[in-house]
Amino acid sequence: MKKVLPLFVLVICLFSCKDDQKQKTTDTENETEVVEKNQDNDFKKKNTDRIKTSTKLSSIDLAIEVENFIICKKTATERNDCRNSITKTISKTFGLTEFSDPKLGYVVYDSIRPIAERSRNWLQLGSVNQETIDQALAHTNRGGLALIIDTAETYGHVVMIVPGDSKKSGSWDMKLPQVLSLTNYKPEKSFSNKSLSYAMKKSEDLKIFIRQ
Repeated sequence: MKKVLPLFVLVICLFSCKDDQKQKTTDTENETEVVEKNQDNDFKKKNTDRIKTSTKLSSIDLAIEVENFIICKKTATERNDCRNSITKTISKTFGLTEFSDPKLGYVVYDSIRPIAERSRNWLQLGSVNQETIDQALAHTNRGGLALIIDTAETYGHVVMIVPGDSKKSGSWDMKLPQVLSLTNYKPEKSFSNKSLSYAMKKSEDLKIFIRQ
């Protein structure tokens, strides 16, 4: 009887150890499953955010807008022909009313700045630097509208920031976003998928405006 008792205790200990090991394995599997589920949720959230950011721009093909602008400039007969192309594009895309007149139609691009400066719907972030660029791009990626305007002259160039990622520019020494640039003086150089550095030279006169 004395020999049977220690043997019985040994068997119980073995089963207990196996149960503990099994529980640890189960706990590890559960932790792994939770981590994978969280990673999957993060991935889905990022994709959902990307879908949201492109919702407004998905209704318009920016490449076609560039093509139409170039064609318009080639067939233009008056000085102001096609100079409202950028205001027309952003107004249609974002449902804006401040850049259009019932009788005169869409205003020319150099009217954007004075209208934005007077409007409570627009906020000027200041000159272009890494901080303001990042703020403007984040606003754009959330589905908002951000413009960069050359304020050095009355007819300063206007570009629209395009959703996406910024990339390092050697000439600017900062990360820059892609922009839609409809160039009135050289329409053939217009584009919708290149860096800001291709549209403008770095200057304190470049101001960022976002539509709130």
